[in-house]
Amino acid sequence: MAPSPAAAMPLAAEPDDPEVVEVEIEEEEERGVKKGGGVAELEVEGLVVGSYCHDVLLRGGRVVGETLGGAAAFVSNVLDAASPAGASLAVVSKVGHDFAYATAAAPARHRPVLCASPTTSFHARFSDDAASAHAPDRQLRRVHACDPIYPADLPDRHFAYGLAVGVAGEVLPETLERMIRLCRAVLVDAQAMIRAFDGDAKGGGAVRHVALEATPYARLLPRVAFLKASSEEAPYVGVETARRRCCVIVTEGRDGCRLYWDGGEARVAPFPAVQVDPTGAGDSFLAGFASGLLWGLSATDAALLGNFFGAAAVSQVGVPTFDPKMLQAVKQILEKAIKRPCTHLNGNTFTFQRSNIHDELHKSLQEAAMLVCEQKQVNSPATYNVLALVHPGHFRIRLIPG
Repeated sequence: MAPSPAAAMPLAAEPDDPEVVEVEIEEEEERGVKKGGGVAELEVEGLVVGSYCHDVLLRGGRVVGETLGGAAAFVSNVLDAASPAGASLAVVSKVGHDFAYATAAAPARHRPVLCASPTTSFHARFSDDAASAHAPDRQLRRVHACDPIYPADLPDRHFAYGLAVGVAGEVLPETLERMIRLCRAVLVDAQAMIRAFDGDAKGGGAVRHVALEATPYARLLPRVAFLKASSEEAPYVGVETARRRCCVIVTEGRDGCRLYWDGGEARVAPFPAVQVDPTGAGDSFLAGFASGLLWGLSATDAALLGNFFGAAAVSQVGVPTFDPKMLQAVKQILEKAIKRPCTHLNGNTFTFQRSNIHDELHKSLQEAAMLVCEQKQVNSPATYNVLALVHPGHFRIRLIPG
């Protein structure tokens, strides 16, 4: 199957307008907007590929927490919550028969594929003497690895967009290539490409990073729309090289994020957050960013929504449950800011630069974020005190300045 024109055409900036990238697509797929509706009247479907995991947190050799993990769990959680009405989602994730979150109190929302192999599991070991929540005190180790996700595992239909969010090497290069053929725009988390595992070394399964250029994924970058990396992963991605092939987004924690594309770059401000557990912040950022594109925001404006949900995610351990009033407020902000139905994941252009609504959108979202922080501090002090004891040194309660 030949790649669609959207997938095959490199997303490089036009010489006469470095801020806008035009992508050719088939006419019948150009829009998924219902006529006569409001901003949220969309008919688009997304594809998320990456496995659910068992995350085990250890300190001093003792298990102090077990949660549902895997980027797919965090990503689908935000997309389900923040996408416009009419936007649907398919998730391809593999687990073993030992999967603990099929019918748990907080189950995986999208049914995974059952395999004979055990569910992918990670052990995160935290030191006793970390000075702050940002200290390099975590040692991550893959204990079990479920089966990879193969191209044949993907649905045989087209999607408006796709997110490749592997965490344990499960999204194979050929699977990513199949995603590119099926989806008009693909967003990739760098950890799906650059993670390697020391299976033969002492403490086998230790997670390390390799240079993206040395992997089979590198050749696919010109057919990727957006690549997200953390500040720790950025040196392995090679931002200056990668930005000539696709838009690279580097998340910087409390400092927000930066976007790099061929011809420009932008910094996007952060939001206040009550930090309890930083796990999943980057995943939630990527999903919030994709949601922003679905709403019709430019890439730089959409990164505001990414920062917002990244901050909201760290206020809980594991996959967060978002307050319905907060979600309603965010959607009202977006509906007010966006005057016409549009989706930059379903149209024929990507606009990178900030728009004239950027500052007002940031101000409105910041007010919503502050309200969430105040509610967390007032309504659930006992919960936070317990978590501070369970995860001392790393999951420390703190207010990150905006």
